[in-house]
Amino acid sequence: MFFDGNYQVTRHICPRNCYDACPILAYTRGGKIEYITGDTSAGSSARLCSKREDILATVYHPRRILYPQKQHGRGSDNWQKISWEEAIDTIARKMLSLKERYNSTLPLCLNKYSGNFGLLHYAIEGMFNGLGATTQTIGSPCFSSGIDAQNLDFGANITCDIRQLRESRLIILWGANPAWTSIHTMPMIYAAQERGAKVVVIDPVYTETALKADYYFELRPGSDSALATLLLQKLAQNKQLSYNPQQVTGADELIAAAQKASTAKLQQATGLSAQAIDVLADLLAQNHPAHIWCGYGLQRHVESGLAIRLIDALAMLTGNIGIAGGGVNYADMGLVENIDFKLMLERADTRFIDINNFAQSLKTVQNPPIKFLWIAGRNVLRQDANLTELNKLWSQLEFVVVVDKFMTHSAKMADILLPVTTEFEHLDVAGGYFVQHLGINEPAIPPRGEAKSDIDIARLLTRRLNELAPGTSAFPAHLSDEEFLNAEFTPNICEKLQIKKWQDLYQGPVRYRPSTPPWQEGKFATTDGKFHCCTLPEKFYQLQPTKEYPFHLLTPHAQEHINSQSHPLLKNLPEYPQVYLHPSTGEKLHLQDKHPAILWNDEGNITVTAHFREDLAPDIILSMQGASVNGGLNQLYKGLSTDLGELVNGAPGTAFYDVFVNIRPK
Repeated sequence: MFFDGNYQVTRHICPRNCYDACPILAYTRGGKIEYITGDTSAGSSARLCSKREDILATVYHPRRILYPQKQHGRGSDNWQKISWEEAIDTIARKMLSLKERYNSTLPLCLNKYSGNFGLLHYAIEGMFNGLGATTQTIGSPCFSSGIDAQNLDFGANITCDIRQLRESRLIILWGANPAWTSIHTMPMIYAAQERGAKVVVIDPVYTETALKADYYFELRPGSDSALATLLLQKLAQNKQLSYNPQQVTGADELIAAAQKASTAKLQQATGLSAQAIDVLADLLAQNHPAHIWCGYGLQRHVESGLAIRLIDALAMLTGNIGIAGGGVNYADMGLVENIDFKLMLERADTRFIDINNFAQSLKTVQNPPIKFLWIAGRNVLRQDANLTELNKLWSQLEFVVVVDKFMTHSAKMADILLPVTTEFEHLDVAGGYFVQHLGINEPAIPPRGEAKSDIDIARLLTRRLNELAPGTSAFPAHLSDEEFLNAEFTPNICEKLQIKKWQDLYQGPVRYRPSTPPWQEGKFATTDGKFHCCTLPEKFYQLQPTKEYPFHLLTPHAQEHINSQSHPLLKNLPEYPQVYLHPSTGEKLHLQDKHPAILWNDEGNITVTAHFREDLAPDIILSMQGASVNGGLNQLYKGLSTDLGELVNGAPGTAFYDVFVNIRPK
């Protein structure tokens, strides 16, 4: 904390779960945060993205939940304000009752993910693990298959310092839209362009980033593997691939398989012309170093892990790995490598279930079944797959606790709703999974109302459980926030971060990676120290529209918010999801621009508003996640798994972009 004139200034890391993990300064006067800016001490600009207003509005929004509430009749909207003592006692007694009835704590389930990735938020896992063997979700709805892909190829998940993009001669943004999702990277891209670099966007949708690029290639959804293979094939034919056999395994086999693949079939899959393939291959051959940024969009298909492995190989075999300005950026797991997360109290007997298909777990997990659910950092009844089935099975849960700042769809179906603090109201340490810095969240204001942090809630519940039944929980509820952080930041970890103690973060964020390019010496983190090329399958698994459901449904992030974290914007959001399609498609189906329509498939149907967009392919329907009051796009998604995801995250990824629908006037 420091002072700037009449303002108290505190440091924060935005926990909104996007690429930049923006360092933020909050300016507080008279006990109220008046405005926020970017923290330039981290090397970022003072500018924040369009989510800035949403972030601050979350703190002071009139709809924010500030007191514990109990619902009389799940889904009845008959809520009663209760004390924390009553809320915690009710929850504790229910947990103990289930433990006694089943002679096990496995009926207790935690479903938690990315509402806030701050270190102390993992106290919820610690609270559950302190009880014994419980049921917990595992996996990631975001990036599992790509994480596995790069782990198999390189042996670890490391991004390059985004400042190195200024050294690139070619930047390929493959399924990424940083003009919306990573504004602090865009100045690096512009700087590279000013120095003569070519910027290429490969995407099924003409994005804001494509507008700023030198080249745009409109790829068919899910054909990324086919395009990467075509590029390998073309470059091999032109003898423009090279590698050191001492650093790579499987290269000869991959190149040979690519050359044997049917060019015509691959090209048909991509929807690109032969001339477009030639242009892209020439760009790769003639511009060195080349940097490829794999976005999360391209790995939301069934065969997405293979796609990223082929892109990795493409970069490796064109000499673009281990050099400044080169590489393949996807995600960085360095924060996990540098922090032990001791407060999680990890145990070997936890019963893990797939986070992406909770309905299937409720249906099949027995001996004992799941009866108690704690939801934190998620909106399960909007973000999960197979929602029709999940809603039917919800009544099997005897007790549901939701910890949130707003009355989400999941909260509406809870028995108790607990108010949680924002990142401006509690102490924490947070980092990112793309940029490579770690910073502090210091309290700018006291918690509003009776909101409490996740770690405070864990302490309260632990103490009450042990009062009612001594020895129930081993979670160290006696430790303060500062003591938990002291335990995490051991001398070894502080040495890695080049700090003396975690309190040094009050001076600004620190980097947890060196600024040198990853794999600079040609040594990889695989067991044999080599880069591992993947095997090319005989046939690609690319799902296509059908006569019954002729449209790909693509649901990227909105610019102003992430997923359903849009509650401060509710008054500005439309009632129904906005879907975008080509005018010729709309006219053919007798749709009218800006008029209601029904979007449907075998999973269900939802009311939408149709909008015409000239720059979309005729068989694509586009809709932004969480950009309406009613929402419900996931109701149309059954829950296909991706090819990878279990290696690192413990469960396969989910193919959110392999969804096919039809549309008709309402």
